[in-house]
Amino acid sequence: MNILKHSLIICLILLFAGTAFAQGIEIPEDISKVATRACQFLKMEVGAQAVALGGAYVAGVDDMSALFWNPAGLSYIKQPTFYGTYTSLYAGIQHGYIAYGMQIGRSDYFGVHIIYLNSGEMEVTTLEFPEGSGEFFTVSDIAIGLSYARALTDRLSVGATVKYVNETIWRESASTFGFDIGSQFDTGIKGIKLGMAITNFSSKFKFDGPDLNIDVDTDETYDGNPETEARLNTLEWSLPLVFRMGIMCDIMGPKSEIMMNPNHRITVSFDANDPMDHFLRFNTGVEYAFQEMLALRAGYHINYDEISFSAGIGLNLDLNSMPLNIDYAIVNYGKLGFVNQISIQVGI
Repeated sequence: MNILKHSLIICLILLFAGTAFAQGIEIPEDISKVATRACQFLKMEVGAQAVALGGAYVAGVDDMSALFWNPAGLSYIKQPTFYGTYTSLYAGIQHGYIAYGMQIGRSDYFGVHIIYLNSGEMEVTTLEFPEGSGEFFTVSDIAIGLSYARALTDRLSVGATVKYVNETIWRESASTFGFDIGSQFDTGIKGIKLGMAITNFSSKFKFDGPDLNIDVDTDETYDGNPETEARLNTLEWSLPLVFRMGIMCDIMGPKSEIMMNPNHRITVSFDANDPMDHFLRFNTGVEYAFQEMLALRAGYHINYDEISFSAGIGLNLDLNSMPLNIDYAIVNYGKLGFVNQISIQVGI
């Protein structure tokens, strides 16, 4: 066990160092990775607890939002569990997440989840009608995933997710399959826990639909020649690959090795978030809990375009052996204003 523990610590340190080295490579200012990946809804933070903690959740996730953040966290559920979260975003955009998980063996866990996004109606504009043509369209996204997690030891858990992803813009759509992997490791050193997740591996895919069919005048020098049927060729895209690594520690609490307290817990967490279509970003959060019943949270997003400060509250109840968790978060999106998110988890 000691050999395994030390080997994993060394591997995680090397991964941190590799990420830092990669970010140290200078990239010309006129080269940007933004808008080089499709299905951006897969990067939108899920779960009020995670959001309130500023997205610093990959090491500490232990609820059903783990199927989004780190599938290894699925191994923390104790009974069949339902989870749902909803966000009313800016500009009428609706975003939601539903999940279910259960234990299927002594150390094996299974989960399924759905993420959806709907833009609401937007008016079609064209070169002929730049102020609007009178037609309306929507953008809708959905991802359906199946996850498996295994507790390899009492300190190490691993997990993986395979998901089907579809994005539809008006009458054009694109679909592909994605893959996530993750791990969580209790170092046994001062209560420090580490987490790692790589999400949205995928092959390239294209948008397709009836609006790509066009008529083309192949020779404009002649009048009256018939137009030729043609089809627009769209570019290939990949899902927004994200690499996350995180660390968390209970600096006070019933299980803390720093400051033991049976009634009060203070947990701090920090994540490095490295998406393939953006620069390296960081997330940090702190949570205070009283008797694991009431929790207050705050977090901060570092190196993001707009999103910055977040906060929230959580209530954990036990209703006749049926655990019920209700969480709320509010996030400051700068010029876009404040956004609220609420999550409910119930064990059955």
